[in-house]
Amino acid sequence: MSSRPVGRPKNPPNFKELLYKIIPSSSLFTEEELLIFNGLLELYLKDFDESQLSANDLDDIMTIATNKVLEIRILISMKNNPDMQLDASAAIERLRKQTDKLKENLATRRKDRVDPKKYSGLSIVDLAVAFDHNKRDIALHKSEQFNKEDDDLRKSDLLIGNRLDQDAEVFNVEEE
Repeated sequence: MSSRPVGRPKNPPNFKELLYKIIPSSSLFTEEELLIFNGLLELYLKDFDESQLSANDLDDIMTIATNKVLEIRILISMKNNPDMQLDASAAIERLRKQTDKLKENLATRRKDRVDPKKYSGLSIVDLAVAFDHNKRDIALHKSEQFNKEDDDLRKSDLLIGNRLDQDAEVFNVEEE
């Protein structure tokens, strides 16, 4: 029997370091393309919890970033060569289809990792009720403030009207 634990290691390797050390990206891309590639890798890796990433995820993320750089390379090369547009558009279409498939795979694996029991106690109804309670509490607070202001105004000298004005006339109105 082996004493090695089964499953993923408790401290998985840092994927960013792994990508930069193992993948010869500086040999594959120009300096400008390398900036784009590294930026895309950073962006895509931020979408994932690195402790949850698998080797397949890493490969898919790297391929998606590579496809985007290659797509940009093709677009730049066909900019000055209109004869290449038909071939370039076919190549770009293949790259985009492959990228879409890779993104679907990443999304599927991410969904598979979510523990359904973790979120089973919360539903949209719970969120709606919480929102309604919050809205009701805000309305009650405003109502209390308005009532307090109303009481303060009634007690103040501001609501005496104009009956004490010097130029106020008193009219005798006979009732019919």
